[in-house]
Amino acid sequence: MLALSLVLPSVACATAGGAGGAAPVDLTPARQALETARRAGAAEKAPGNLRQAEAHLKRAEEQPAAAAARDDALKAEWLARMATVEAQCASSAAPSAADPAAERAARAAAAEIAERLRKSEEQRRRQEERITLLQRDLEVTETEMIRTKARLKGLETKAEASSAIAEARILIGRLDPRTRAASRTSAQQAIAKAEQLLQEENYGAALFFATKAQQIAKPVP
Repeated sequence: MLALSLVLPSVACATAGGAGGAAPVDLTPARQALETARRAGAAEKAPGNLRQAEAHLKRAEEQPAAAAARDDALKAEWLARMATVEAQCASSAAPSAADPAAERAARAAAAEIAERLRKSEEQRRRQEERITLLQRDLEVTETEMIRTKARLKGLETKAEASSAIAEARILIGRLDPRTRAASRTSAQQAIAKAEQLLQEENYGAALFFATKAQQIAKPVP
């Protein structure tokens, strides 16, 4: 039981931190690239790339701290730069008369963004694999805890578990779905487990999951 009590908090905190503790992605470069594309006339001369860039930026703005936000921001910046080049070329009376130096600079910038995007995708994939492993460890540990609580029939009462669930629901209701969607989902999953275990009269395990939901839903300092 001592070993189990030491493992649970560390794994739970790692998962909670991964879900809601990420810093928001800086969207300034993508916004600036889009503004440059619009001024270059991309809305008329490169509408396809511009629309895709705007869609990626919108997704990043809706959840700036999500794992995919960095990729969306890079894609938005890259597509906006491509739209700018396309619009500038279309504005030229003769394509061959376009400034070679400006075209080379634009291609170099696009290549740099593509490389940054590739590295970002690799980093996200590694993070997702690590989170998956942590989630599996957590599920194994939680399953063992539920079995242990059911066998021991600890001192926790139905009233304590119900009170903890109610408090967790209040905290979840205060979460901003735009910036902490992942935390909200994780907390709701924990609450669902707590209510199920409450119905099964495993009050100790229900209290554990309710407390876990509270920790996930607490405001980020």
